[in-house]
Amino acid sequence: MKHLKKIGALALVLALVVTLFAACGKPTVQEQIVGSWRDSAGILGFDFAADGTGKIVAGDFTLPIVNIAMKGEYDMTYTVATDDNDVTTLHISFTFAVPINLDFTIQLDGDILRLNHDSGLSYTMTRVVESDTAPASDAAVSE
Repeated sequence: MKHLKKIGALALVLALVVTLFAACGKPTVQEQIVGSWRDSAGILGFDFAADGTGKIVAGDFTLPIVNIAMKGEYDMTYTVATDDNDVTTLHISFTFAVPINLDFTIQLDGDILRLNHDSGLSYTMTRVVESDTAPASDAAVSE
């Protein structure tokens, strides 16, 4: 009987350990993009919050997809979804005179985020770390 109790207790401990390791799995793409991202030219950036909101940061930039000139910060919402073919799509919604919705396929490689639009337009963004300055700010554009 004691032997059976030990086996049961061991099985329970093993089940708990497996559950803990499963819970520590790889974060989702939406969790991985949370933070600030900027392009190398310092004219476009995205600040993604964990709750699906964020800001588009533009330094005197014309968004070619919809041909609008942008400068400053714009509130946005976003979602990230991965389909059955492992294609991950970023959907961004914001208002600039009219509501604008943009979809990009994305590739995330560590601190590099590549955004590709069906129009052929693509952006390569780099994660901004705390010691970096935000290159899309007005001060960076005027330098």
